Amino acid sequence: MRGILQRALYQHTSIEIIYMSKSGILTQRQIKVLEIHETTIKAFCLLRNKKRTFKIDSILSAAPRKKGAVKFAN
Repeated sequence: MRGILQRALYQHTSIEIIYMSKSGILTQRQIKVLEIHETTIKAFCLLRNKKRTFKIDSILSAAPRKKGAVKFAN
């Protein structure tokens, strides 16, 4: 997981994540990683069009963004 996050940070590429919120809601997000900390990352969320902080433990999956992929939002 950290490897994908670090690669996205260094290469300035966006990635897709599946994220579970504190209340247990799952969302699929497209993000650009801005900073990586011990337990969190700061990223620009393309879904919300804002900077967000994500707990690394709450990121269930992360992968390079697929071009032409269908975007879904909750």
